[in-house]
Amino acid sequence: MRRPLALILSGGETATTDYFLLPQLESLGYEVILAGSGAHLAALEGCRLAVISRYVSGSWFPALERLRRQGAKLVYFMDDDLFDLTALQGLPWRYRWKIFSRAWMHRSRLLRLCDEFWVSTPYLAEKYAGFNPILRGPLPSDLTLAQKPCVRVCYHGTASHPCEIEWLLPIIREVQARTDDVHFELFGGREVAKRFGGLPRVSVLHPMGWQNYLAYTASHRCDIALAPLLPGAFNAARGPTKFYDYTRMEAAGLYSDVTPYRGFVREGVDGLLLDNDPERWIEAILALTLDAEKRAALAVAARQRLLNVIHTDSK
Repeated sequence: MRRPLALILSGGETATTDYFLLPQLESLGYEVILAGSGAHLAALEGCRLAVISRYVSGSWFPALERLRRQGAKLVYFMDDDLFDLTALQGLPWRYRWKIFSRAWMHRSRLLRLCDEFWVSTPYLAEKYAGFNPILRGPLPSDLTLAQKPCVRVCYHGTASHPCEIEWLLPIIREVQARTDDVHFELFGGREVAKRFGGLPRVSVLHPMGWQNYLAYTASHRCDIALAPLLPGAFNAARGPTKFYDYTRMEAAGLYSDVTPYRGFVREGVDGLLLDNDPERWIEAILALTLDAEKRAALAVAARQRLLNVIHTDSK
């Protein structure tokens, strides 16, 4: 027998949907669909329950009213204090505006329209006791407890590498489109975070000073590390220090086949040298993600090479 259909109206998958609503609704016996727009909402039939997650657009109300006329129960779920403007003091103004325009200003209409008011904590349940709230706390689920192995790929270019960061964008996009177990890490400010923000499994770390970076990379491990270098007057003076950074992280390094890496990296022994052809980099990254033995061999050879230098110099 098919389970009754429940709908979560949300701007996408969020901590709210994954920690609270999906597991709560599944525990109540519903088949759950996530809807991201009023148009999607209006197109669905047979919905028994529709839960509005935190925020709502004014354009969604006609579809919500139509669902209610069709017999669906409507619920508003709140997991932060979104109905009290005084609680927002000290928050960034953009976040306050989001709460004001997508929750607070619709509160009266939501409370009139919805059959039930769900909250996430005893504090909210007590504060809004006049709305007869139902407490729906977080629940564990296979999704939020999953521990999935991944291949970690990094590019640790600084702000002096804007061309390389931009050059890597379509490469990272294509790799992520063709895999589901690769996680990229790079450094950058707000603009870099914005450029890469739409890609799955990409972390943009805030730049750090040398001492913090040295400590970070001494304890942080990556599987694959990228060192593209494009032609340019400033790049012409660079040295092969990325080889040292990436060896410290026990990563297999992929380097542009140009000075300073050409003649320094031993191709296929302690790193891979690649032409600056994006397709070549995509294929090399994908191949290494599938070959843990080769990654390990490159990383071990690179580290042993540097250790040999230290031991030779100390004699």
